Amino acid sequence: KLGIWWAVITPLILAVSINFIFTKVFKINIPNYTLFVLSGIIPWIFFSNTLLEATNSFTIQASILKQAIFPPGLVPLSTVLANFLNFLIGFAIILPLFIILELKVVMVLLFLIFPLASHFIFIIGLSFLFSCWNAFSKDVSHLLSIGLMIWFWITPIFYSLKMLPIPYRWICLLNPMSYYVILYRQILYKAEIPALPILGLSFLIALISFFIGYSVFLKEEAELLKRI
Repeated sequence: KLGIWWAVITPLILAVSINFIFTKVFKINIPNYTLFVLSGIIPWIFFSNTLLEATNSFTIQASILKQAIFPPGLVPLSTVLANFLNFLIGFAIILPLFIILELKVVMVLLFLIFPLASHFIFIIGLSFLFSCWNAFSKDVSHLLSIGLMIWFWITPIFYSLKMLPIPYRWICLLNPMSYYVILYRQILYKAEIPALPILGLSFLIALISFFIGYSVFLKEEAELLKRI
């Protein structure tokens, strides 16, 4: 079994495929386009895979939860932590590619702490929210799968915000994942220190996500155990 290597293989295959389509077919002219895409698609895969797994976590672990072996809140949280660990390992394996592209990346690697932390908190909040909703309606996980497909295309993974016509740019600016992709890209692809406004906004989004998600979980926890 490939195990943890899927955290490397999946984004690489997607990045190479997107690179071929957009550089050979649509003639996008961005230097080192494969790495440009990788800097956005790696955090996206972590986000989408984790959210889908966490959304189903209460229903999958229903038998264990009914035995009251451990607090329900640990179920979605453990899913996020497990995926975060896989993300970090796969990320560490691919990181040398960015360093080879631009040695200055080494000088700004420490700043990765900020997008990693805010991204992690953001996903925890959404995981609490969607896992609770899915416990009350099993259609949520199916709707989320469809929603993530749309969400992927309005996240600047294979294009930059500057490439979008100004009348349509607001769609990406309203998308919270855009700010995390931009942060990762500034550090890994551009070898730049993240812009302070985007850093502040990403943490604000993360805190709002966590507050809403955890509040809904605390409110519905007792009823949730009866529904699963």
